Amino acid sequence: MRLSSHGPRARLAFRRLVLQSQIGLYEAELADLESRRHRLRARRAERRLVELRALLGDLDGLERAPRRSRLGSRGLGYLVSAAWLVGAGGLGIELARHGLHTTTATVGNVVMLVVSLLWFALAVARLPLSGAERPEQSPRREPPS
Repeated sequence: MRLSSHGPRARLAFRRLVLQSQIGLYEAELADLESRRHRLRARRAERRLVELRALLGDLDGLERAPRRSRLGSRGLGYLVSAAWLVGAGGLGIELARHGLHTTTATVGNVVMLVVSLLWFALAVARLPLSGAERPEQSPRREPPS
């Protein structure tokens, strides 16, 4: 019940690729700064390199984290999709028979909006079932002044 073929594993792989690229850039910059004996700039590059490696380590921890049950099970997704289709058909018939300015059409519009939001939460946002929070990325640290 996914709109995109790029799931959580693909996003993690992309983050890993970006972090590894940044680590490579900072390693090259650090070597260049050390060869030119720019000690203060080299220390700043070392600190950033340590932060990037820590983020990469956190990302490794996310990949190994057990999968949580999600509200977006296939059966529930199919049920919401079927309810949306039935509601859309019923609302279309109601609008064709009695017009737009009826109480039933207004209630049908509100119900379709709620079902559409539920479908979005299941198929796109993939909200977690439990109250447990998603594993967060390590907080972005402010560079020292």
